[in-house]
Amino acid sequence: MKSAKSVLCALAIVVGTTAIAVAAIPKFCMECNFSGQNIPGSDLSNGVYFASNFESADLAGASFRGSRVVAANFEKSDLRGAAFDGVDCLACNFAAAKLDGATFARSAMAAANFAGFDSRVDTIQLRSLLAGCIACNFSKAQLRGQDLSELPLISIDFSKADLRQVRFDGAMLCWYHNAGPQRQIQCDKLGGAQTAGATFAGVQVCDDPLDRASCSAVPAADFLRLSGLRSLSAP
Repeated sequence: MKSAKSVLCALAIVVGTTAIAVAAIPKFCMECNFSGQNIPGSDLSNGVYFASNFESADLAGASFRGSRVVAANFEKSDLRGAAFDGVDCLACNFAAAKLDGATFARSAMAAANFAGFDSRVDTIQLRSLLAGCIACNFSKAQLRGQDLSELPLISIDFSKADLRQVRFDGAMLCWYHNAGPQRQIQCDKLGGAQTAGATFAGVQVCDDPLDRASCSAVPAADFLRLSGLRSLSAP
């Protein structure tokens, strides 16, 4: 009987400790430091997190749904199964983070760092992530065989990434940049990427990436020159 009571007490302590750890994360946090903390399954939804540090933290299964996250550091953190649906993330660092199974429906990322991205993310979620990403860094990312066709991929850095067998058909990889009185075309960085078997049929250049009617096919020669590719079927 005493043994059973001891077990129940131990469980109560564990549950209580977990509840305190989760509850300790406020909905508004400026320059908070959660580096290395073990806080899986935490509810950080509909919050505001500014310049907070989550480096190497265990946030597996955590929810950031609907949150505004600015200049947060998630480097080397465990975000497997985490939910970033509807998140607004500016200048966030996800370098070397584990993102297997994470979700990104209706997410908005700007100037986010996913350098070396190598996570098993569902194709639908990966497309959502990239479609909502502007000026994001996916250099050296492992994206082999993914379908990125028709997506608005504006100012994404794919340099030195593994893009073999990736479908970019109809994707918006270029945009017009107004420099004084002249309009100039700019395209995503693809220099040094592995592109064997990748397809680029009908790559688009757009005045407004949100308005498909403003887009037209970019000349292949311009796309090659501006993206840094040597050919559209690089070995």
